Amino acid sequence: MKARMILLILFLLAFLSVGFAQHSSQPHASALHLNSDLNYQFMVHEVSLVVTVTDPKGHFVRNLAPSDLQILDNNARQSAVTFFQSETDLPMDVAFVLDTSASVAYRFPAEQSAVSGFIHKVIRPFDSVMLFAFNQDLQFEAPIQNNWNRIYKRVRKLKPAGETAIYDAVCGATQWFARDQRPARRIMILISDGEENSSRASLDDAIRKALKADTSIYTVNVGDDRYTSDGKEGEHILKMLSDATGGNYMVASMSGDVSHAFSNLQHELRSQYAVAYRPSNLTGQMFHRIQIVAPHNLRLRYRTGYYARNE
Repeated sequence: MKARMILLILFLLAFLSVGFAQHSSQPHASALHLNSDLNYQFMVHEVSLVVTVTDPKGHFVRNLAPSDLQILDNNARQSAVTFFQSETDLPMDVAFVLDTSASVAYRFPAEQSAVSGFIHKVIRPFDSVMLFAFNQDLQFEAPIQNNWNRIYKRVRKLKPAGETAIYDAVCGATQWFARDQRPARRIMILISDGEENSSRASLDDAIRKALKADTSIYTVNVGDDRYTSDGKEGEHILKMLSDATGGNYMVASMSGDVSHAFSNLQHELRSQYAVAYRPSNLTGQMFHRIQIVAPHNLRLRYRTGYYARNE
């Protein structure tokens, strides 16, 4: 079982090292810049959002205008929209966060084609990719560039085992996102069964750090015991992480195949809107809750809020 887990990670690294597909579009957007030093005091002057819109049947809606969306910031309607772009071409920072604990090691088949397809069709030369592997500790982290041989040697030493510290891993990965000062979509792809049992951080800590780093968490549930109490709790945790940050919860097949989940994610990233607005009132509460209203019973996914200033 451990060998299968290591095989998956090796295949993942192999395909991540392949040359990225070319893309000529240049990004244009304003974005919220976060300082990685959490002791640094900042004040938000503009809020950047990535919004996914679907119709009642789940089809992506790509033809909305700015006037179709009503943005509420702490229940106050916002009129100072500074940027709007459909099917956004903003650069992406993508972190793959892989659970290598004992509870899921045997669930990972070698999904070469799914990972290869995602990387070739979605990742572009100006995007950044990072790999994190964790159990009760963050075992491994490395940027994926043209350095596969070096990373391969390190990955071979990994031994899938131990407990599961999901919240700690999410908090650790958000530090990488926070270091990037450019306008970008920040996407975390968390592959786990959600069965948290070892973190020092809490669920609220993980969500707060992801929101501060402007990161959307896409979770892929690879557990095979979704009807037990542990399985249901794992599903709840993964859904909470994705719902609060504007990502999406996805499920692998019972054999552990993640190709369908990756295909859905690929289509979503191509169909998103980039929106920015200048808040009308930053006094009072530190955390501001965001609501976006659209017509025709459309369904929207976006992060639940932002921190107007640091703690």
